Amino acid sequence: MGNMVQSFGQAFGADLVGASEAERETGIPRLTLRHLVYFSAAAENESALRAAEQLNVSPPAISGAISSVEHILGEQLFVRRHARGLTLTEAGHHLLLEARDIIGRVKEIESVRSSRARRFRNRIAVGCLGDIAPNIVPPLVKSFRARFPQTEITWQTDVHGSLMQKLEDGGLDVIFVLDFEISPNLHTTLLQGAPAQCVLQESHPLAASQEISLAALADEPFILLDIPKTRDYFLSVFGDLGVQPNIALKAPSAEMVRSLVANGFGYSLLNFCIPERRNIVYRSLAGHTRPSNLVAVRPYRRRPSKVSDDFVDQAVRIVRQANLNGYAQ
Repeated sequence: MGNMVQSFGQAFGADLVGASEAERETGIPRLTLRHLVYFSAAAENESALRAAEQLNVSPPAISGAISSVEHILGEQLFVRRHARGLTLTEAGHHLLLEARDIIGRVKEIESVRSSRARRFRNRIAVGCLGDIAPNIVPPLVKSFRARFPQTEITWQTDVHGSLMQKLEDGGLDVIFVLDFEISPNLHTTLLQGAPAQCVLQESHPLAASQEISLAALADEPFILLDIPKTRDYFLSVFGDLGVQPNIALKAPSAEMVRSLVANGFGYSLLNFCIPERRNIVYRSLAGHTRPSNLVAVRPYRRRPSKVSDDFVDQAVRIVRQANLNGYAQ
């Protein structure tokens, strides 16, 4: 490892591992952008050799950079296994998220300031809850591309827990979810209130009411949207109102819930109205229940990137136009 550190120092023209007190007092950071780029490449490739090939540098330069960063931070960033390559430690995982953010910001500066880099295409990766994605993602992506044609947008749909994990892992830049158990380390932007609403067949005797008491439906078959977090939230609504639901069926998607209600299998609770579905109505609930909101979630940053700011601003407008919590019918 000593030879690797020496090679790294030669590659940069100085030995960065053993900074003196005088150097520290200058206020110049010992951790450089090149450190972060080399570290990130090694983490993403799980190999110093593959990282070196990707960046067209020598493997000792990559290994030396890793050793230097570990020395500067006083933390082990990788577990080194001969057969399995490099595996991030918990400290390494956290540093990777920060490094990606910093590298992305530098690229953003280059794209604005450099005439050559103006051709760099901004990118944003988006995730959305599957049940509302058809009403949000296509119009949002279409309108955003019309305003910013050089932005590359990728998107995927999933359930709450998976989207949160991908966001925290750095695979997604922004997600659209309900505000269930969101870490304070994440930044949220309110898109729309999403209160629980009662979903009834249009011919139900209570369908004419504008407000529904769940106690009046306690003996009737209840169709539970069986998705983690969402399921727990709806059951907590019953608990808030002191009602025990008669769970007759469990459905894996909101669209299946709507179809079951429309065909007379029971009633349900949902957070979003989809007015295209016939034979059902959405009604507000009587009594106080825990509120919920549709939010855009991003990694916490002191200064969010311009592309993500613009994207979330456009999302606010699109969600309002979609009117997903309007009490239709």
